[in-house]
This record gives sequence, C-alpha cells and structure tokens, in this order.
Amino acid sequence: MGYDSIDSADMAEQALSQAVDEHIENSKEVIDYIGKLEEKIRSWNMEDIKEFKGMITEMRALLKKHFQVQIENFMNMNRIPSAKVPEVLRRTYRIVSVDKHGYALYGPEMDKISHINKIAEHYKQRVAASQAHQEKK
Repeated sequence: MGYDSIDSADMAEQALSQAVDEHIENSKEVIDYIGKLEEKIRSWNMEDIKEFKGMITEMRALLKKHFQVQIENFMNMNRIPSAKVPEVLRRTYRIVSVDKHGYALYGPEMDKISHINKIAEHYKQRVAASQAHQEKK
C-alpha cells in the first residue's frame, strides 16, 4: 500500500512537471509566432487591407487568448505603415491603417473596412449635422 501512494504521488508530480514544461514550450512557440506576426504587421506592404485585417485579427486573438492583453497595449499602433490620413479622421474612426488603394481598416474592434473617401464624407456629414443642430439651439 505504501508504495502505491508514493508511485501515484511521483506520477502526479511528473505529470504536473511535464504539463508545465509543455506549457512553457507552447508559450515560447506562441511568443515566437507573435513576434513574427508583429514583424509582418510592422513591415506590411500596404497592398491589400483585407490581408492586413487578417493579420490584425489574428494578433488580437492570440494576445487576448494567451496573455489577456489588448493589441493597443502590446504594439504602438501609430508605427504601423499607412497612407496619410488626417488626424481627426484617424482619431474619430479609430483608423488602424490605409492601404495604397485608399481602403482603411478602422473601428474599435479593428474589423471594419471602407474607402477613406467614404469615411471622410461621413465625417463631413456628421460635422454639418452637428453644426445645424447647434444653430437650432
């Protein structure tokens, strides 16, 4: 009886040790992959916003799942390649990046795509509506 309890305790300790080792190895793999993905995002060629959206979506999911971290707290989003965008549009619509064709990835969830001209038009309409509302007061 005494040997059985020692064996099961040793086996449990070994299993725990192995699980910890596997977790560390998995974490290293995840960290390495996140590092490579971050490099791809930072060196994005600005060709296709849909491809870029896929990278951002994947990065957000990995960071949240493995580290409970938001992408904005992990990466400086201002250092991501992008066509020039007026700062007011960038802030108002939370634009992440704009590709060479004028398509923007934007929104609080970084999951919307629209042409920058449509975003600018929407902004002009919002400002005009706000001014009209102010004038009525």
